[in-house]
Amino acid sequence: MDVSMPNLNGLDATRLIREALPQTEVLILSQHESSEMMRQALGAGALGYVLKSSMSNNLPAAVERVSRHEPFFVNLESNAAEFDAHEILQRSAAFENALRESEERFRSTFEQAAVGIAHVAPDGRWLRVNQKLCEITGYTAEELSKLTYQEITHPDDLDADEQQAAKVASGELDHYALEKRYIRKDGSPVDASITVSGLRDPQGKLKYFISVVEDIRARKLTEEVPYRLASIVESSDDAIISKDLNGTITSWNGAAERIFQYTANEALGQHITLIIPPELREEETQIIKRLRNGERIEHFETIRVRKDGQRLNISLTVSPVRDSHGRIIGASKIARDVTDRKRIESELREKEGVLRAAFTQTYSFLAILSTDGTVLEANRAALEGTGFQRSEAIGHKVWDVWWRTLPEELATLKSGIANAAKGLAVREECRYALRDGSIRIADRTLNPVQDERGEVLMIVASGLDITEHLQLRGILEDRVRERTLELEVKNAEVVRQTEIVRELSARLLQIQDEERRRIARELHDSVGQMLAAVSMNMTNVHREADALSPEAAKSLEDNTGLLEQLSIEIRTISHLLHPPLLDEVGLESALQWYIDGFSERSKINVDLQLPEDFGRLPRNLEITLFRVVQECLTNIHRHSGSSTASIRVARLQNEVRLEVRDAGKGIPKETQTTLASGKLSGVGLRGMHERLRQMGGQLEVQSNGTGTLILATLPIDVTPAREASASVRGAA
Repeated sequence: MDVSMPNLNGLDATRLIREALPQTEVLILSQHESSEMMRQALGAGALGYVLKSSMSNNLPAAVERVSRHEPFFVNLESNAAEFDAHEILQRSAAFENALRESEERFRSTFEQAAVGIAHVAPDGRWLRVNQKLCEITGYTAEELSKLTYQEITHPDDLDADEQQAAKVASGELDHYALEKRYIRKDGSPVDASITVSGLRDPQGKLKYFISVVEDIRARKLTEEVPYRLASIVESSDDAIISKDLNGTITSWNGAAERIFQYTANEALGQHITLIIPPELREEETQIIKRLRNGERIEHFETIRVRKDGQRLNISLTVSPVRDSHGRIIGASKIARDVTDRKRIESELREKEGVLRAAFTQTYSFLAILSTDGTVLEANRAALEGTGFQRSEAIGHKVWDVWWRTLPEELATLKSGIANAAKGLAVREECRYALRDGSIRIADRTLNPVQDERGEVLMIVASGLDITEHLQLRGILEDRVRERTLELEVKNAEVVRQTEIVRELSARLLQIQDEERRRIARELHDSVGQMLAAVSMNMTNVHREADALSPEAAKSLEDNTGLLEQLSIEIRTISHLLHPPLLDEVGLESALQWYIDGFSERSKINVDLQLPEDFGRLPRNLEITLFRVVQECLTNIHRHSGSSTASIRVARLQNEVRLEVRDAGKGIPKETQTTLASGKLSGVGLRGMHERLRQMGGQLEVQSNGTGTLILATLPIDVTPAREASASVRGAA
């Protein structure tokens, strides 16, 4: 049985044969030098596996053993026969079961831990996080998978964290611990204590960090309470003074120094009458007496004296100070200097008349309304400008003056006044009437005037006549509509032409893939089979090599070597055109095969990360993702100068996410400018974009001068279920 066949692949055919004819054994004859393909063949029920490159030596023996229901498998490294494949598979299965059980125990511990736990890639990406870490940072696991720890670390704490992480990565440290701040999703900081260690591969290379994160906000708050209280007292703009029941000053903050001009050293230990004028010292005696009796001192305003003798208007609050047993041992006074406020109040009263005069003389429409819509005052522009007498407006409802002939406007006006009476500012366009019945249009505002408690005292109504402005605007809008219509017609034609080009591009990509698949199949089915036949013929000739002349024997040996090299070249070309692993086994094995070959040819170290349970995807998705990876690696080899690359494929609920990174010189600034404007440059980027667009996906390119990230996302449900099922079975 061959593996790569049209319509039905060899693995599925093997399963059907074994199910229908259990006594019939299957021997796989394949060009795939892949342990994964051998494992798949054994899992499908095959009893033997022989490489086409070694069939002249191994095929007869393999046919003989399998015909006796005995296994025959080839060691891929030495091409030697191995007969204990089933035992190896059984040991592998037992090992996998043990691994699964260990993974379950680890997952349970990981997820239920009372502290945050995470696996972090060497570049800082969150690979795996538990629920507690999500609670600490405010992000979901999916959101964190798209971020790095650097992006959510407080900028002031990042350098110390990265320096320690670099020491673990280099092997200088096994682990480190420090306190830092994360920035939660809502923007708030969170204090955390972290312990970080590294997990390394057998060669000592760092695979990922293991980070344990503890939320220490509660501890920090407890530690900071005394300092915060002291800071509040010292930073307050109000004088905060403590005294005992004898009137002796026991504390004196910075604001007290600024307001009363005495330093703390000058005030502490002095009697509180230091700042009380002689005529008000009896007031202090009464305050202390009431405090001793346990009475509460309500807020009041009084007079105090500065060091230079200047009198200050003070707003004073007095609170009792109690000891741990609840006994009153003194008082705390909060004094606010209201001298400026008193002066401002006086100035406001003086200016009230000036403002009233300005109100009556302004050229804008102004009226003062009560909260029920009654006109309390109107300026000259509101009266003379509209033709109304003062007696016709003052004391009347506003809608009975300028809107009495416009009943259709009343509902909007009354609603606006009701909203303004609730404290809301209102602005609206309206029609209003002059005394002679002429209709005009105005931009009307209704602004509430509120007292200190927020209660609305009155409503200021203003109006700006915009009749002529609207007429001009109407003319301009007509012209804009005409021009817009012309542009829409032209734009529709451009869109139509664009869609035609996109359809042609999509068809071209489809034809390209089909042609690659056809040529690869031709090379495998025709050229590959002929080369296999020639190889078998050459084997027969080798048996008669002793009868040949030395020159003929040398030519036979040379031709055998050339034939083997030609087989390898044909197989490589066939696989690069369309990897058969992509159809028979799936994206994971195809990518691993391609990356291994690419790394060998280019000397670029490529790291591939896929979930263990990634599974199969519809064929069109697998082809698209494979081609995008192929194009990305080609660009890295040609342009980036990077010696490394990483590929990460993640399967979410409704989409597949592909990330390809390099550490090269990045994309030139002029090209980045083109990308930022939404215009993709280069045939490769346009081709990737077009492939993804056809599947409903998106392409994003990022580059910061030290590397490039290609991010591709594809929705999973882009093909009907029947087509996806057929593609997984390998239908051509």
